[in-house]
Amino acid sequence: MKTICIAFFLLTYSITYAQDTTPQHKVEALKSLIKIEKNDGKKLKLLDRVTDFLIDYPKLGYDSISRVTIDYAIQLDSFNIASRNIQNRINYYNNTLGKPEEGIVIFNTYFKTLKDHITDRNIAGFYIDTGDCYYNQRQLDTAISYYNKAKKFAIKAGNDRVKAFAILRHGYAYFDQGNFTKASLNTQEASEIFIKIEDTLNIIASKNSLAIIYSSNDFFDEAEQERLETIALAKAFKSYAQLTSIYLNAAADKQKQNLKKEEIIYIQKAEKENKKSNYFDYFHPIILQAFVIAYAENDSINKAKFYYKALKEDKRNTEGIYESKYYRASAHLAFAEKDFPNALKWGTKYLDLVRGLDHIPNIEMGEAFLAKVYQKLNQYDLAYIHLTASKKIEDSIKSSQKNKALSYYQTLYETNKRDQKIENQKTEIELLDIENKHKAELLWGSIILLIALFSIIYLWRSRKYSRKNVQLQKTFAQDLIHSVEAERKRISSELHDSVGQSLLLIKNKIFLENENNNDTSLVDGAIDEVRTISQQLHPFQFEKLGLIKSVKNTIVNFQKNSDIFYSEDIDIETLNIPKDNEIFIYRMLQECLNNVEKHSDAKACAISVEDLKDAVLFQIKDNGIGFDLTENTELLNSLGMKTIKERAKLIGAQLSIDSIKGKGTTIQIKVQKK
Repeated sequence: MKTICIAFFLLTYSITYAQDTTPQHKVEALKSLIKIEKNDGKKLKLLDRVTDFLIDYPKLGYDSISRVTIDYAIQLDSFNIASRNIQNRINYYNNTLGKPEEGIVIFNTYFKTLKDHITDRNIAGFYIDTGDCYYNQRQLDTAISYYNKAKKFAIKAGNDRVKAFAILRHGYAYFDQGNFTKASLNTQEASEIFIKIEDTLNIIASKNSLAIIYSSNDFFDEAEQERLETIALAKAFKSYAQLTSIYLNAAADKQKQNLKKEEIIYIQKAEKENKKSNYFDYFHPIILQAFVIAYAENDSINKAKFYYKALKEDKRNTEGIYESKYYRASAHLAFAEKDFPNALKWGTKYLDLVRGLDHIPNIEMGEAFLAKVYQKLNQYDLAYIHLTASKKIEDSIKSSQKNKALSYYQTLYETNKRDQKIENQKTEIELLDIENKHKAELLWGSIILLIALFSIIYLWRSRKYSRKNVQLQKTFAQDLIHSVEAERKRISSELHDSVGQSLLLIKNKIFLENENNNDTSLVDGAIDEVRTISQQLHPFQFEKLGLIKSVKNTIVNFQKNSDIFYSEDIDIETLNIPKDNEIFIYRMLQECLNNVEKHSDAKACAISVEDLKDAVLFQIKDNGIGFDLTENTELLNSLGMKTIKERAKLIGAQLSIDSIKGKGTTIQIKVQKK
């Protein structure tokens, strides 16, 4: 995890540039400009520019020129430029040189001078960089306190990206303390922020950290899934350093699963990507150490010795942040060569070092390795002590480990026990009890699963039947309306064409045969009544006149027989709605006007038709007594209103009713166009 923290911090928090084919030439050109520049502000900008460039090429003089830039910026009161360069310098000493103690000294030298003159975002950056220094010194509680301060100032600055950095670092520290739950929560929280702000580089970092947390809990499938997604992102982004770190962590997973060949393949991939990375010097010792251990455990002693020799060629590969890795590689090579005394020496040095650093997962590995060494040396009592310590750490950080292996080694190494046979029998009985318990759990689980399955099927069928029943009711209601309309049309036609014509003939006959009696008022009344009933049942000229003219005629008829003043605003010529829907719209409008007559006590009523982009809006608005929609449910649920609602559903129209007590009622019917 330490490798990941440093690598991703370098990639995501510092400013990087594309590699220049002639970096020395560019630096010299910038230095020449600085020498001849007289303006202080412009000179500082040039210094700042060359310092930024040298971060990727520290051997060209980054250390000295960054110090000059910082002091010059403070002299000119350009505190934020000074702040950014100080943070880069802390980062350089901590992660590039592996001297976190120097990074802390730099923080203490400058921070008090700058803190009252720089932005909250830069203060947060200071705390993150210095927290990383304490992290690398394994002062995890102090590191966490600095990350908390960084988060506070990032929130104050309103900078989500820096806030997410602080949360992610927090997760790293919790991981190294063995608190995987908090580590996972912090990493996921940081990942969500990076996704929200579309920060691809840090999405990769957080997802890779999640993969490490999963694999540390032996959730290898979940870790593999996260890692595959991360690799795809890193390749698309051409983030070679991140790919290097991802492949190294994948190799570590394969080592834990005892998949040696796959472990070596991933290390080779890491080596290939690192050659394209700007952080070659940082990862190179880690890759060499990984090769030594992988080949040593794969019985390829000569290859392991080849990489071990390369590891020792540069003293920097064996000191500082790489010291523990060097001890571990030495121990594994000696073990592979069956030089168990030397394996014990290097393994002990490794364990002492990681204990001092309080790195819980590495302490667990160190204890487990010494258990193997002592077993080879036939010192079973000491082997048992170290194995017990290893398992205790494993159980404490995973909280749900079974202890079969611990019981096995306990039995193996306690050779002084007289009742060894009884102890073995007890172990077998315990295993049998566990097996029986598992069988019982499996049986009950199967029963519960079957019950759940039957319940789901029953609920699904009930729901399906209920939906079918509702659909049948809806279809029945629609068919009923269609039938009623058809029957009305038939009766209307009969009254108009048959009864009406018969009455007309009777009238003519009376008029012709009774020359002295021309009183045909009763027959005229009967004819008018038949025509009115026929018109109400079905407007006999509806098919000829169409909806708009039929509505206008209906409004005229209502006006003739009512004290309410009816007005209309209908200028539309063509409706462009399905022809079959027009009779239903007419019936809804007719029923609405009937309600105005019967219930509204209105003085006036306005009917309008509006041609919208995708629909036609019909509106009936009166100034009557109105009603409270929440109180007068009787009117809303009346037969007439139910019929209006049903017709609206039938043609897919939107029906809305708006009424206020004492101010009238507005009904709108919105019908979609073809």
